[in-house]
Amino acid sequence: MHAEIVALAAVFLCALAVLPGTLGVLMFTNKLAASASGARYIYGKSAWVLTLSLIVALTAVYLAVENGTYLHPVFAGSVIMYGGILIFGFFMHTKLMFQPIKKPTFISIEEAMAKFGPDEEIVGVIDGKGTPYAFISRLARRPHIVYQPDGDDPFIMTHCILAHSSMSYAMEDKFKQPDITITAALANNMVFYEKSNQCSIIQLHNQSRDQKLPLKTIPTVAVKLETWQKLYPDSKVWVRNIAWRDIFYLKLLARADVIDPKSPVMVYPLQHEQDNRLPMKSMVIGVQIGNDTKTYPEGTFDRENLIHDAVGGASLLLAAAEGGDYIQVFDREVDGRTLTFQSFGKNGKFQDEETGSLWSPTGACLAGEFEGKSLTPVPHYNKIFWYVWSDFHPATEIYGRKDQKKTAA
Repeated sequence: MHAEIVALAAVFLCALAVLPGTLGVLMFTNKLAASASGARYIYGKSAWVLTLSLIVALTAVYLAVENGTYLHPVFAGSVIMYGGILIFGFFMHTKLMFQPIKKPTFISIEEAMAKFGPDEEIVGVIDGKGTPYAFISRLARRPHIVYQPDGDDPFIMTHCILAHSSMSYAMEDKFKQPDITITAALANNMVFYEKSNQCSIIQLHNQSRDQKLPLKTIPTVAVKLETWQKLYPDSKVWVRNIAWRDIFYLKLLARADVIDPKSPVMVYPLQHEQDNRLPMKSMVIGVQIGNDTKTYPEGTFDRENLIHDAVGGASLLLAAAEGGDYIQVFDREVDGRTLTFQSFGKNGKFQDEETGSLWSPTGACLAGEFEGKSLTPVPHYNKIFWYVWSDFHPATEIYGRKDQKKTAA
């Protein structure tokens, strides 16, 4: 057999093993990578194909040396292509680019303020015991996933840079010991593969694509570090050292303008026609309860710092503080009573009309009949890009808008 033919076969097998899971190529293979079977191949079985390609490549080298054809243009070109694919894969494969942080490092919020400054954006998470955690958004952009495995209520925090969406999930039941690999993005939202259950999970669906693995969501907000410190002074802050892959990846995205709120650039095609009821990358609060969804434009809170509403049969309070930087969604029911609130002063505190109890922006009752109790935060998508939220929820209602009919681009 000619060494050139064997070398070309090695290149083909190498490409088949490496390229489907690499950035750039994922533009075309993302639907495959987002499926459970595709993810199993790309992030598991492809290793066997890569091994086979190496065996075939070594065979080609042996034949070329034995026959004296190692300088043949086809053979030499094949060697260059084989090496180029491996180098491209090393830099661009998502398995290497987006390795979840399983052993996080936390510092005090005072240390974080000194290190990052007051305007640093963080992802704030409140676990099942009401313990606050903060994650530096800029540092979470590349791994996308950070585990918080300690304590009685462990969780993972997920952050999708394309959608500017963050959500946290409780590590419990079938998701108690998740083994996660970032696989792709589907319609500009992250998809990860959970190896233990062998299923693909879309962040905005909060469950596996086959709906067999629903995840328990945990209240998650996007906010400035300074604001979080005022509200949660005892919070821990996740940090990590910047690696060369961070610089490489973020420069790649910056050049494409995909993370710029003022840029109309999107990476993946939409599932539906673009909804122009709001500016494409305006940030919204997206609430889903059951099959019902509602959208609250961020600018709404410039006029109202308390919004009473109902979604999916639940009575909600949306409370904004610190100039609208902090926005939280609460269930208005406490001890079987649905409360109505009014603003109290300029510090974000509010008072319920039924008992006159005083509440903080974090939902804790500070004084009155309900002192010591707290409003229950409702998990939602906090400050997500409108074009992604509306694409996954095309029939979503917009708070305060009468024109509910979707308008296409």
